[in-house]
Amino acid sequence: MTRRHRLTALLLCHGVAGCSDGDASTAAGAGGGAASSSSSAGGAPLEPALGLYAEYFAAYLDLALGRVESTLDADWMDGSPSDAVGADRFSARWTGFVTAPATGSYTIATETDDGVRVWIDDALVIDDWNGHFVTRNEATVELTAGNAVPIRVDYFEIDLAASIKLLWSSDAIAEEVIPTDVLTTFDAPTGLASPKPPYVNPVIPFDCPDPGVMFDGTTFYAVCTGGAFPIRSSRSLVFWNDTGTALLPAGKPAWAANGNRNWAPELHRVGDGLVAYFTSVDSADVLSIGAVHAPSVQGPWMEQPGPLDQHALGVIDATFFEDDDGSRWLIDKVDGNSQGQPTPIRIRRLAADGLAFEGTFVTILTNDSGSWEGGVVEAPWIVKRDGSYYLFYSGNVYDHRYRTGVARAAALTGPYEKHGTPILANNERWVGPGHGSVVSVSGKDYFVYHAWTNDGAGAHLLSAGRQVLVDRIVWSGGWPSISDGTPSRTPQPWPGD
Repeated sequence: MTRRHRLTALLLCHGVAGCSDGDASTAAGAGGGAASSSSSAGGAPLEPALGLYAEYFAAYLDLALGRVESTLDADWMDGSPSDAVGADRFSARWTGFVTAPATGSYTIATETDDGVRVWIDDALVIDDWNGHFVTRNEATVELTAGNAVPIRVDYFEIDLAASIKLLWSSDAIAEEVIPTDVLTTFDAPTGLASPKPPYVNPVIPFDCPDPGVMFDGTTFYAVCTGGAFPIRSSRSLVFWNDTGTALLPAGKPAWAANGNRNWAPELHRVGDGLVAYFTSVDSADVLSIGAVHAPSVQGPWMEQPGPLDQHALGVIDATFFEDDDGSRWLIDKVDGNSQGQPTPIRIRRLAADGLAFEGTFVTILTNDSGSWEGGVVEAPWIVKRDGSYYLFYSGNVYDHRYRTGVARAAALTGPYEKHGTPILANNERWVGPGHGSVVSVSGKDYFVYHAWTNDGAGAHLLSAGRQVLVDRIVWSGGWPSISDGTPSRTPQPWPGD
């Protein structure tokens, strides 16, 4: 096969999973079967172009710009590749083929601000997927004269200055930016997912206790303790924005004495609509569970005429669970600790609309005062995995003594077996981790929860409030684990990656 024909064959595989040189050669020889990315919108084959195909992704998610670029040598300083991309929080990918003029060892080098990865002939040769100022990376690769091999460069920018250079050198070539005449590509999108940087906790860097999080398939929504319960949204779990909508625009439900103890709201999909459960105080100033419902997150949110759930000792921290058979359940915690009594977590079946009860409450967990739980278990959240039910919960006082535990059962209503030790405890950066939600992203589970900043002496830094953290849940041996048993404090893979 001539160099031209082999290049054409390789390019026919551009962006096609599982396509090999041999597959493409067969297609090229047969005069058909070209990949969609190597055809124009009208179906005509695309001609190879000199350079690399660049794709820029705004907010690390949205393809905002695609074009052929002659080389990879850009210094945007504090600017951006284009207005559509923005100056900060973007990523990019360059793809094509590189053809060496002579056989031998080549040093491939990058100089980037921030992270970069480079593949040559489908082998990852540079992997510096970290935020930093301008940093140089090198790798040595063997290339054959006249042989076009795939090249791919992924990049992300965080903030401040941004730049990238792709260079090479060999015994016969002084270091230079890899020139245009050895690079070939198509002027067409690859269809690959956007490159995404690692993230570092916290994801909400201000006081937002007891985050209740829901995923609607494209967007995450979160509500936290306090006030009117404003709703925040995110497409990634990493960056959050205020939607401008609140569950209780008046600051309290009509049946409540005041809005001073608006706690622990949660959003849940119930049938074709949404129901939000929350804690407030009734007209007698006793903690009670209320509910509002809406056709969508944007509302309008309609109040139930009175509390949904009450108890003489007070009741808090309502959550919702829908089982495989379609049955719907409310789980709550009796606030016995306020009276020096135990704190049972209970479950009760709901009507189909999630706004009324059927049956009676069943206690499924109670605090063990001689354990890490102390006088409290609360903040329940139930998930089902491999036929077992897992109850995530928090225990002890809601300051630096707070922890997260888990219990499991073969039936939803128990009996539940406690894991024993907490699955999430303190470290030198974070203390009091707990009261979270479990959400899934691309088949991976994540715990979205609050924690205090460690004041340096192991207590909580009150002024920083309870900030929101995200960490992956790993399932092994019939139990979940989170990070190293404490909140992560190093860069973590983007949720779902």
